[in-house]
Amino acid sequence: MLNENDQKTILNYARAVLEAHLQEKSEPVFPSNVDAALFDERRGIFVTLKIGKQLRGCIGQILGYQPLRESLPEMTCAAAFGDPRFPPVTLEELKSVKLHISLLTVPKPVRSFNDIRLGTDGIIVTYGRKKGVYLPEVATETGWSQKEFFTSCALEKAGLSANKMEKALIEVFQTEGFEEEGYSFPSKGSKNS
Repeated sequence: MLNENDQKTILNYARAVLEAHLQEKSEPVFPSNVDAALFDERRGIFVTLKIGKQLRGCIGQILGYQPLRESLPEMTCAAAFGDPRFPPVTLEELKSVKLHISLLTVPKPVRSFNDIRLGTDGIIVTYGRKKGVYLPEVATETGWSQKEFFTSCALEKAGLSANKMEKALIEVFQTEGFEEEGYSFPSKGSKNS
């Protein structure tokens, strides 16, 4: 778990990465004054961008394929410039964008949607090659029940049919989420709250 200073340092670094990309400058060096052991770990990470309460981009990876020090700038740029739902963030727009970073635990299977802890667990629903993911904040934002949370992820995110949904693998994970000051991103699913 990161302390408040480390969180601020990481958020400032992520913002500096975006500014450098938009100004076509060299990427800043990863901060040396944060918990080095944590950022050498291969963990899942999501970066979310919002303007006010509106989503502006969210990209991440459930499992860590590389150390966090490498995946953090990669996912930050992907959220800003590679989310297919939105046009790339502009330099002018960046002033209004607020960053939220979620570090994920390793996913673990559960027997049914009844085992999901709303506001604490994110979910992964998998059937064959189809997969859907929701961060813990989604349940908090929507007010869904366990069944609604699972059903939406299975049908809308994974694209499963109702009969395949019942045979899908459900895994849960938790996040440590933190955001820039003055940003009202729901954080009931984070270990910090």
